[in-house]
Amino acid sequence: MMRRFRQTPVLPGERLDDLQRSGMFLLQRPDAFCFGTDSVLLAAFAAQGRAGNFRAADLGSGSGVLPLLVCGRCCGARFDAVEIDPQAADRAARSVRISGLEGRVRVHAVPLEAAPALLGYGAFDLVVSNPPYARPGAQHARPERDAAVRESSTRIDSVCQSAAALLKNGGSFCLCFTAERLAALFAALAGARLEAKRMRFVHGAPGREAKIVLLEAKRGARPGLRVLPPLLLRDGQGCETDEVRDIYLR
Repeated sequence: MMRRFRQTPVLPGERLDDLQRSGMFLLQRPDAFCFGTDSVLLAAFAAQGRAGNFRAADLGSGSGVLPLLVCGRCCGARFDAVEIDPQAADRAARSVRISGLEGRVRVHAVPLEAAPALLGYGAFDLVVSNPPYARPGAQHARPERDAAVRESSTRIDSVCQSAAALLKNGGSFCLCFTAERLAALFAALAGARLEAKRMRFVHGAPGREAKIVLLEAKRGARPGLRVLPPLLLRDGQGCETDEVRDIYLR
């Protein structure tokens, strides 16, 4: 472990976060987009029920947190992480080296639209994505963070089309998205011929509206959607729920 730290530089302005999972670490820039609870929930949602070896892709990987978290839960996962921003892709690649996952995770600094031709059409069992889902509009002062949270060059239609092209028939696409734009997500899935199969709304606390939704769609599946019980982040007293605590610790 110490040898990997010595051989992999941490650049000025970066921090190294311990993911508290199988000796994995993630390089991030506090002045850019940093992963949050939605990535942790999505990793657990995507990994649920998966066993054996499978090939996965992450579209819009950022600093690479989803491949690391899913690999920590599924020993048979092999990932290709796709990230258009070269600086974020470089952080992801260095995080992979520090975490000792070079044999399981490859990082590609390319647009997501180029991923199928580069990595293989119909070659993947699973695609995950935590895409930008805020509505297009006024940009923030920090362009890198704005690109990570707000649809601009990366549209949900493009994410779904690339996911569908990468997936085998029957393969799964797992993502999180803002609940208020669920109609746009379903339209994008339909346009890519992906069938929604499993969905769970995430609420900040009892009595509050859902903020995000976790969704699994499949390529070439028959219609039929399971809506799972809602996931509450905090209970009525404002404390983290047992289920969320278990997701972080498991």
